[in-house]
Amino acid sequence: MNATLVLDKAGRLVLPKAIRERMHLHAGSKLRIEMVGDKIELSQEPADAQIVKRGKRRVVVGWEGFDATKAVQEAREEHLDRLEAPFRT
Repeated sequence: MNATLVLDKAGRLVLPKAIRERMHLHAGSKLRIEMVGDKIELSQEPADAQIVKRGKRRVVVGWEGFDATKAVQEAREEHLDRLEAPFRT
């Protein structure tokens, strides 16, 4: 999908509704902006996952398409990297 956007006086852009709906964006959604060469790239920041209690169990709840197993593995790897960092030469 292509669209031409116009900056307002404050430097703001309005994303077309079709794009917001397709990307599941809503008020308060966080976007990451990155300069790639001479282009601007926007990507959606994933919502934070939460641990909620359901009955007697605690459950990891995230956004649509959230992979809890992958998130736990990545968090574990980051934690191990921080623990090992002082011992690296």
